[in-house]
Amino acid sequence: MSETLTDLFEGRTAPGIYRLTSRVRAETIGADAARHGWRFVHLDGRRIATKADFIQTSAAALEFPAYSGRNWDALQDNLRDLAWAPAEAGYLVLYDHAGEFAAANPADFAVALDILRSAVASWRATATPMTVLLRGAGRAARAVPKL
Repeated sequence: MSETLTDLFEGRTAPGIYRLTSRVRAETIGADAARHGWRFVHLDGRRIATKADFIQTSAAALEFPAYSGRNWDALQDNLRDLAWAPAEAGYLVLYDHAGEFAAANPADFAVALDILRSAVASWRATATPMTVLLRGAGRAARAVPKL
């Protein structure tokens, strides 16, 4: 596994939202995250072109409770809670092919990115931080630092 991800898992890199340029398979990243006690969540952006797609994909991947709403506010609330999906050391969200949503609906992609940033900030002060890795986001994430 890459040294940069190991640094993240072992606390040498601060939790945050980053661009990932590595082509390492999601399954490999997930296995390494699990070895370090991190709960791994994979969002396959090839299935995300709309706000509804993003919320539904996130809800399924993070196993949101059935009673959860399907709107931006509910997504933000759920990402800040996750009591039903405990993690030992942290949460790692890999959002692959993020550029597809960004290209199809830039305004909603920007909202989704803001919600992810907010969730990362909320978890930062806890013993189980959250990191989001964007892969394949293209220009839409050029302001996001690389890992």
